[in-house]
Amino acid sequence: MRIPATVVVLSIVALSACHHPSTPPSPSAPRGRDMGLGGLHEPGSGFAFYWVGILMCVLATSVIGQSVVSGGPTLASLWAGTRWAKVLGVVALLLAYGVAFEPIGFVVCTLALLLVLMWFVDPVRWWVALLIAVAATGGVWLALSKWLKIQLPAGVLAGYLG
Repeated sequence: MRIPATVVVLSIVALSACHHPSTPPSPSAPRGRDMGLGGLHEPGSGFAFYWVGILMCVLATSVIGQSVVSGGPTLASLWAGTRWAKVLGVVALLLAYGVAFEPIGFVVCTLALLLVLMWFVDPVRWWVALLIAVAATGGVWLALSKWLKIQLPAGVLAGYLG
């Protein structure tokens, strides 16, 4: 087993082990079983957590098995060909998005972020970028603010968004 697979699998196993019955309960991170499993037709609040933990253990075990049998990529091969300038650019854009999100607002910030990502980071035609950015921003805004009633910062469009 190579180092990257080992680290990932051990992290997944450690995370999913929190759901094991022998793990002592913690008030800050209750186990799914402690929250009540319920039944298939009336699941309790811990139903999904419990079964996701079990699924994570099973999948991590399969990765361990596959990695032992066939090996895996080396750490250097995972990072070969990485476009570091673009990675750092995206990180900078996301930091700027986080800083400007509250004062400028969701719609303007998200539209600008998507346009910059589609024009400069992974270029597409300008009209495709504009269409996707407007549709995605509008769709997410509609779903979150109108249908799910989640308050998003309006920012500079406070008088226009209702």
